[in-house]
Amino acid sequence: MRLEVRFAGFGGQGVITAGRLLALIVIESDPSMYVIYSPSYGFQTRGGDAISDVIISDEEIDYPKARALDLALILSQQAYNKYCKYVKDDGTLIIDKYVNKQNNCQGKRHYELDILANARKLGGDVYSSMIALGSAIALLSTNSLLRDKLTIDIAKHVVINYFRESLIGRKINIEDVINKNISALNLGYDFIMSMNK
Repeated sequence: MRLEVRFAGFGGQGVITAGRLLALIVIESDPSMYVIYSPSYGFQTRGGDAISDVIISDEEIDYPKARALDLALILSQQAYNKYCKYVKDDGTLIIDKYVNKQNNCQGKRHYELDILANARKLGGDVYSSMIALGSAIALLSTNSLLRDKLTIDIAKHVVINYFRESLIGRKINIEDVINKNISALNLGYDFIMSMNK
């Protein structure tokens, strides 16, 4: 079985980091899984297109590019316009509330979250992707490929270790960054879990 996940938004939202973290979380959850992480971004560091694809499979991955998305986490209007058409008919979209939903994705299951507003309450757009990651964990943990393996506790463990290691030597409050990222992760996770009750 193969799952394709795409985080899509603009530079500065943490899209690239979210994809990397999802790949690490899946590997931590089940080391026997095959996982490919593929980031892509425009020439602008902030404000340009950014996508991060994660392909998860219980068999060797024969084609390393996303072809038909099972889950798309859409954080900007431009990303919606470009990428929602790649979501399978039975796939799922997680979309920021401010995105104008057009007809090209009608009929596909979707959740609307107030991602950007909540990210800004936490301290900035960069937390958008962590909210999206939390919602992805909630949805993927119910998939037959990852059920009983992928948990929010494993996700938190990976996120904490990732930021502790990647922020060493920086003149910032690392614990504050970790706490905000965990809060964002919980927000997304809790929202999806409450919708699926």
